[in-house]
Amino acid sequence: MEENQVSVEKTIDLQDYNQAIEDCYKQFLSLGKKMDETCIQDLKEILTYHNQDLNTETYMHVMLMAGVMYEQQENKNAARYCALRMLQIKEAYVLHKKSPRYLDTIPYAFTQEEDAFITRYTSFLEETYRYINRRLLLLTLLVVALVFVLFVFLFKIQVLFSLFNAAVLGFLNYYLQKKRLPDMFKTNQLQAIEDYVDEDVLEFDRPIRYS
Repeated sequence: MEENQVSVEKTIDLQDYNQAIEDCYKQFLSLGKKMDETCIQDLKEILTYHNQDLNTETYMHVMLMAGVMYEQQENKNAARYCALRMLQIKEAYVLHKKSPRYLDTIPYAFTQEEDAFITRYTSFLEETYRYINRRLLLLTLLVVALVFVLFVFLFKIQVLFSLFNAAVLGFLNYYLQKKRLPDMFKTNQLQAIEDYVDEDVLEFDRPIRYS
């Protein structure tokens, strides 16, 4: 992979910035959802303007175009980065989770192109979650057994009361860990593959990702 190029920060009127994204996205659609050299150059120009007020629609458009660009370059890890970030924004919107501070959440119908791209690179998540969940359940059963033994033989607590308390503690931990699992896994995945992503895309995404 070529060495990442650090973008030079420039300023632009917000209306002009949004129009530039819209024009680039229309060109992307007119090419059959492909990125040619002109479209790539327009996208990279957009990425040089930092600290703009993005909304759900403009963010998804930019990340989709960047993801397709990486897909055409056969840079699957960078394409997956874009898809995972798009998925996080979509889940925050659809599931009414806390939205990033620097992203204006507007009423937005996610497009078939966006959903198809996200699915191509994140379909492995459900099977991964099931595998990790099985391991977590097994670990929980071991913890319940260990706590039960400690309650009975070390603290001399009644058997039924020990079993009840061990089960409550174990499965409360299981519930909390299972709830956190998807977000934790996606965060770890993003950290593992961000080195494959160009610096200008990371700079564009950084205020949203960490807010």
